Amino acid sequence: MNQTILEALKNNYFFILYFATFAIALVRYRRYFDSILKYFPIFIGYTILTELLGFMILNFETFQINYSEEYPYANNAIYNIYDLVFFFYFYTIFFKVIKKRKSKTLIKYGALAYVIATVINPFFEDWIIFPQTYALTIGSAVLIMTILLYFRDSKHRIEKNNNLLVWISIGLLVFNLFFPLIMLTALYSTKFYQEFHLRQIHHLLIVVMYGCFIIGFLQMNGKHTTIYEDL
Repeated sequence: MNQTILEALKNNYFFILYFATFAIALVRYRRYFDSILKYFPIFIGYTILTELLGFMILNFETFQINYSEEYPYANNAIYNIYDLVFFFYFYTIFFKVIKKRKSKTLIKYGALAYVIATVINPFFEDWIIFPQTYALTIGSAVLIMTILLYFRDSKHRIEKNNNLLVWISIGLLVFNLFFPLIMLTALYSTKFYQEFHLRQIHHLLIVVMYGCFIIGFLQMNGKHTTIYEDL
């Protein structure tokens, strides 16, 4: 059992970055506690709990949530729930930050498209067993559009050295540009996915994203950073 845990942790080294980001977010909390990102530490905590539960389901029989004989260790149900929280949390943040009405309208329609995708996707992929690849792809595309709208509409107020939301946006942008492609490849070409070690690339994308989060927290040089000017 100990060997299994050590091997699993070795293959999921990014867990350390989750905990580091959570710790730094709490230490720096007084600098953004009354901003739009005041619930961000809770979101990171939820991410950690989701990953830990997914890890336990995948590696220990006593934590199973799916009793299908063909897929006894399937843990995608908790990640499918997480995806909903993930996308709508960030859609909401950028919707509140962005001021232009046309941009807000685009975000509304994009979020609606994602909702429709989440309703339709289970007809093609079992929601309990498989990741909802098509919904995830649309969700990422909408988030990319939303982030680009934020950069465009706020470019005169953004200072990359100390705006926490900018660094969060950069991390999210990098991750979502590539993650859907990895998931689609896993769905349509398992051989390519394995030969080119796309799972490892996925882990590296997590490292990049959370590395950007950490930089954002560390770059905050005082309470009155530009994150407040954008809100």
